[in-house]
Amino acid sequence: MDEQPEIIPQVVAEHGASQRPRHQFFLALAAMIVALAWALEVRADERVAFRGFSQWPLPHSCYSRAVFGVPCPGCGLTRSFIYLARGDWHAAWQEHRLGWLLAGIVALQFPYRLWALARGGRVALSPQLATALALALMCLMFVNWGIGLIAGP
Repeated sequence: MDEQPEIIPQVVAEHGASQRPRHQFFLALAAMIVALAWALEVRADERVAFRGFSQWPLPHSCYSRAVFGVPCPGCGLTRSFIYLARGDWHAAWQEHRLGWLLAGIVALQFPYRLWALARGGRVALSPQLATALALALMCLMFVNWGIGLIAGP
């Protein structure tokens, strides 16, 4: 029985260490999203291009919209993030009604992931809570998508 208290902290430490790459990945992903929001611009035809290179738009990122003509639940998020990076809240809302919420989630990744890495990869957010939040966000995305299909943008 004396060995059990020593094993539990070791298992917790190993689990935390195994989460470090995951936190590093999401921190890098959030940094890339923010950097791209600043580096990109929305053209008049709603295509996205790098600033200063608007004559060369990037390929469509939504194949559902490009191939079938039907937007997906995430259509407009890239443009919304670009407008939010410029402080144009109205245009961001017009592109995607939940863009501000997802941009806030991306912004929260910086303190959250840095805090987790400072703790050796361990976090206080339970997997059950993280799953519940992800499901709630997905439900909001689908509700928003349905509203957009019925009522228009």
